Amino acid sequence: MEEYATNKVETFDELVTKHTRRDLEELALKYGLENLGGTKSQLAEYILEAMKKQKEPPKPIPHVSPKEASMIEKPKSAAKPAGFGKKGVLAKANAIDNKAAEIKKAGKDIRDEGIREMTKSVKEFHAASNTLSRNMHSEAQKMVEDGQKRFDQAQMQFKRSIDAQIKENSDATARMHSGAREIMSSQEKMAREFSKAGKNIRDEGYRNLQTGLAKFQSNLNSQIKENREAVSRLYSGARELQGRAASFQNEIHRYQEQDLKNYVRDFYYG
Repeated sequence: MEEYATNKVETFDELVTKHTRRDLEELALKYGLENLGGTKSQLAEYILEAMKKQKEPPKPIPHVSPKEASMIEKPKSAAKPAGFGKKGVLAKANAIDNKAAEIKKAGKDIRDEGIREMTKSVKEFHAASNTLSRNMHSEAQKMVEDGQKRFDQAQMQFKRSIDAQIKENSDATARMHSGAREIMSSQEKMAREFSKAGKNIRDEGYRNLQTGLAKFQSNLNSQIKENREAVSRLYSGARELQGRAASFQNEIHRYQEQDLKNYVRDFYYG
């Protein structure tokens, strides 16, 4: 701490921000201060006053007679710095420190609350997305199973119709030996019609299945779009919250860097 004796008088802000309390206590002892209690701001105030007094040039001693010298009041011993009260520089400095601490705590509370709300929203969004995904998967599985069931039923019905027709044709063949050519022609015609009917049934089942899948894909795309819009709104809200927090932090920083310094400067030097 030897260099402080020759350096320029530091400001209140420089004493508080650039030095630890241990440094300030050592500096206070160097300037002859006995009261080392109170806050760091109070200790810096005591040191600042002592530094200013040390930098003041000594006043010339006027020439007085012995009689006049006896009448001159002896200088009183330097009073010890008192603790801060409800008024005065130290009280104002303490109030400024308390206000800065309150503003810092309020900013931290706002940031913590924003983080909690954003985390809660993200968790709720993930839970809703998982539920929706499970529901969509279940509905799609049901649609596929229903389409397959309908297709199998159509095929089974077609086979029963063929089997019934074959039996009927066989019975007719047994009963009508003379109409073999006509029966063969009729069977060929029936086979073509059955084939056509089977194809129509399969095509209809395929179309129904494709329609169901297209509808499912449309619903899925619509839900994906809604989810993306929800995510976009969530990110926009998060950015707005971050912007407000940053703005509030900048305002606090501006207050500390400009208003507070200007106040202290005007108070002590203005």
